Amino acid sequence: MLTRGTRRKGRSSANPRQRVLHGWDWSDARIELEELAPASRVLVAGGAGETIAALAAAGHEVIAIGSNRNQLEYARRRVAGGPFEPGAAERLFDLGRGMVRAASPAWSRRRVRQFLQEGDPLKAAQAWKDRLDNRTLASILKTMLGPAGALTALVLRDFATPLPPHFDEAIRGRIGRALRKHAPRENPFAWRLLLGEELPGHAPPRVDPASVRWLEEPLLDHLERAAPGAYDAVSLSNVIDGADERWVRDLRKAAVRAVAPGGPIIARSFATTIDDDAAKRARRDRSMLWGSIVVQRAVEL
Repeated sequence: MLTRGTRRKGRSSANPRQRVLHGWDWSDARIELEELAPASRVLVAGGAGETIAALAAAGHEVIAIGSNRNQLEYARRRVAGGPFEPGAAERLFDLGRGMVRAASPAWSRRRVRQFLQEGDPLKAAQAWKDRLDNRTLASILKTMLGPAGALTALVLRDFATPLPPHFDEAIRGRIGRALRKHAPRENPFAWRLLLGEELPGHAPPRVDPASVRWLEEPLLDHLERAAPGAYDAVSLSNVIDGADERWVRDLRKAAVRAVAPGGPIIARSFATTIDDDAAKRARRDRSMLWGSIVVQRAVEL
């Protein structure tokens, strides 16, 4: 997820919070890797550096952008193999898991860890339905993620991103959906989201930070200054969530200009969608969070 930090209003806060917001990336780089042509020059939201490293390791020329200096410096450390540091997102997840764990024996660390070792997606989905997606979880998520919920308020404060209506129900459904497709034993995002731990043996790709160009500046400002066709692709994370219409319109216009004809502009969103292709991509993303992943080609915008 990317903080806008632009001179014009994007989200409800135009000033990025200068601290680490994401210790892990919550976007599956496989989506980008499916869409990019070989050796693409791609502008990528800084995040925690994992998507940056995955694309650079695959042979793409990566330009990482972010207006949060601390987050960008952390991403630089991570691509070089630096240690994980929990950010605001991970602390929010810890808070939610702790509440559920305290109220439901099914969510004990031991039982969740045992569940995450399941290698059969269908068995995992059934176990989720029978044991973990219980009334306690539903009640707590409804309270915490409702319009006046504590987690909703913290997400808005830290990320300036309003959660869509009924997000509590949506996230439970997305977890079940992902489990039917991606076995938790091999899904690092499942371990991160449900347990707050890294998948045993999993390590993000590691690259030389010098192989990446690092830009500390607002996304829209940069795209508007970029030469026409400067990039083969742009990956925006969920920067449009909660943005006003004018800012989104300006961003799309700038991205079209900055991306070479036919190049993909990739954007994620927490919100559900009626776009069947965007919904299918969201189901392929193993992170379980997204309702929509839109890929629009520059010539189509």
